[in-house]
Amino acid sequence: MTLPLSGVKVLDLGDEPVAFASRLLAGLGADVVRVEHPGGDWLRSRGPFVNGEPGLERGLAHILYNAGKRSVALNWESPAGQSQVRQLIEQAAVVIAPLDVPAGLRGILEAGAFAAAYPAVGLVQPVFRRNSADTATDLTAVAAGGQMYLNGDPADPPNYAAGNLAYKQVSLAASLAAVTMVMEAAAGRPPGRVEVCMQEAVMWTTIQTANENYAYWGQRSPGRHGLGSVSGQTIFLTADNKYVSLYHHPPAFLPFARWYAELFGDDQYTRAPWDDDLYRMKHGAEIVEITQRTCGSMDRLTLIAEAQKRSMLCVPVQDVSDIAADQHLRERDFFQRVRIEQLDQELEVFRLPFTTSAYEAAAAPPPALGAHTEEVFREWCGAAAAVEARR
Repeated sequence: MTLPLSGVKVLDLGDEPVAFASRLLAGLGADVVRVEHPGGDWLRSRGPFVNGEPGLERGLAHILYNAGKRSVALNWESPAGQSQVRQLIEQAAVVIAPLDVPAGLRGILEAGAFAAAYPAVGLVQPVFRRNSADTATDLTAVAAGGQMYLNGDPADPPNYAAGNLAYKQVSLAASLAAVTMVMEAAAGRPPGRVEVCMQEAVMWTTIQTANENYAYWGQRSPGRHGLGSVSGQTIFLTADNKYVSLYHHPPAFLPFARWYAELFGDDQYTRAPWDDDLYRMKHGAEIVEITQRTCGSMDRLTLIAEAQKRSMLCVPVQDVSDIAADQHLRERDFFQRVRIEQLDQELEVFRLPFTTSAYEAAAAPPPALGAHTEEVFREWCGAAAAVEARR
């Protein structure tokens, strides 16, 4: 089956904040060429590593974020390297620029110069703030976008969530921008330049973190209760010392009350005045108590299965090992084994987080450093350029 971006050439000059953007585009079929310094990009040097052994091909971040791309190694600080970058840009549909533009690429990626030299090529330019040349780390972007404040508690400093959320959010925005540019070009319009603001991308996630974390660095914090509901709390501990998110919104309260009556022989919550929404809101503390009692009476898997039979919103609060063993993800083939030739072994990597009946986007291995330099120049720029790239 033909992937939606098959035949689309994307030149990935990006740095860590937007590495995920071109990974998504590659998964949709784009021919993504990642330009790296001859010493390898930063992801290759970032741990953790396969089997704990450092190496340019062994970084797990590299394996995740560079999967499906091709690698070209060249020195963009030299005049020859800059000339080669320009050759590749001329053939690309979209260029992903870095947040922190290195000196050797500044003259090429400056907005006015780029538009004048490559009017038919789209440029996705990440920035920390609009109309600013400031750079940022994930930490500063999460702080500037409000995430740290929302993940805090009056009794504790703000929490910095793991996982580089700001980088992922700006990458999602950058990938959307790139697809939009491809569509514009297909409609016969110039793709132009899209500036993707990291702070704004983070702010778009704040609605998802408007809860006070109940677990703080692996420890219980009684002052944190989860996203507010009629009971004032949604995160609860189960009998096997694990957490669930259980939300008995108004239509689900009566099924919960019946369940509680079955478990403990107390049916008062199935009768008036508990059938009134306002009454329940005023007596949320009591609902918390009976919910804690229910959750604490059985292990997590049993609780979730029983709650979902009753059409209640109850899901596990997953840790890394839970996610790796998650039956839903396994059934959907989210984890797929690919062979990585440079490691001479197979590893599990993620496919794209969606499926469709129109095509199958399978997981792919990451490239070895510079493995496709001559091949890319030959295919994109011609035989003479390939010979020059070899030197």
